[in-house]
Formats: sequence, structure tokens, C-alpha cells
Amino acid sequence: MLSEAQRSTPIPLMLDYLQVMFPVFLGEQVPSETLAVTLAELDVNVRVLEDKFLQDKAFLVGPHVSLADLVAITELMHPIGGGCPVFEGHPKLAAWYHRVETVVGKELFREANEVILKAKDSPPVNPILKQKLMSRVLTMIQ
Repeated sequence: MLSEAQRSTPIPLMLDYLQVMFPVFLGEQVPSETLAVTLAELDVNVRVLEDKFLQDKAFLVGPHVSLADLVAITELMHPIGGGCPVFEGHPKLAAWYHRVETVVGKELFREANEVILKAKDSPPVNPILKQKLMSRVLTMIQ
């Protein structure tokens, strides 16, 4: 069962990801301040995941992989796909990642995350689509 602190701890990784990846997707430069703030928030969230949720357990809610592990891994795959060294300085979380990957099966794990892992290598969006999306995207991320 989760403690009160665990239940009340926000982990907005997807919002952070969107603030950085939407501009990249649209072929725009990510402002250095936005990138620095996003990476700092990501590190805080990764530390919370490691310290408050994983702690010294093999998996997030006990000795076996659960839906919680799969959802958390999916969230972490987004910044990893963007080239962020998410596990740098987080050896317990890195070991957890490898345990989840092993349980799922390395081949299936990579296949499931293939699109996300290739995100940073994707070409910028078509200019016509970019023009249509730009104002909506900027409204969403600001």
C-alpha cells in the first residue's frame, strides 16, 4: 500500500517531455532555460521514483513486476527517447529498469518502445502541418 507521501507526490514527466519534444518535433530550437528547467524537474522526479517508490525493492510494489512498473517505465522511455541520460547517477533505478526489461523480454521491450526511442532521430514535421499545429502546441506548452 502507498504511503500518504507517495500518493501525494506528483510525477509530471509527460508534461516535461512535451515542453521539450514538441518544439523538436516542429523543428524549433528548445530555449536553453526551458531545457535546463525541464531536465532539473526530470531529475527530481526520477529521484522521487527511486527514493519514495522503488526504495530497496526489486519492483515498485513488491517482489514481482506489476502494472506500476510498466507505466513508470513507459513514462521514463520518453525522455530516454529524447536522449536524456535518465539513469545517470541513479544506479538502483538503472538496475530496476534492467529487471523490468528482462521480465518483459528484451526483444519485446525494445519493440514496444521502438517509436519512442527513435523520436530524437525523426525528421522535423512537414512545414504545412507545422504551421497548422504551431499555435496549438505553443498554447499547450506555455
